[in-house]
Amino acid sequence: MRTYRFLIHNAGSAPPTLMFEFASDEVTLQSLAEKALAQSPHHLAVEIREEDRLVFSLDRNGATWPVKRDQILN
Repeated sequence: MRTYRFLIHNAGSAPPTLMFEFASDEVTLQSLAEKALAQSPHHLAVEIREEDRLVFSLDRNGATWPVKRDQILN
């Protein structure tokens, strides 16, 4: 299993909430992100990162922004 960092953006909160999750595949990772977003009506979006690389983001509208595998983010 791999460790992922979830940055949960909240309404009215400047820094995002940090949470760590373990997942073995992308389906599980997507499900965990959806659950994190649904935990509170104040959660607006969640970024899923592996180390410093953005894996994808998910917002309240269900929009996801996958990152190309060859793209490096710092």
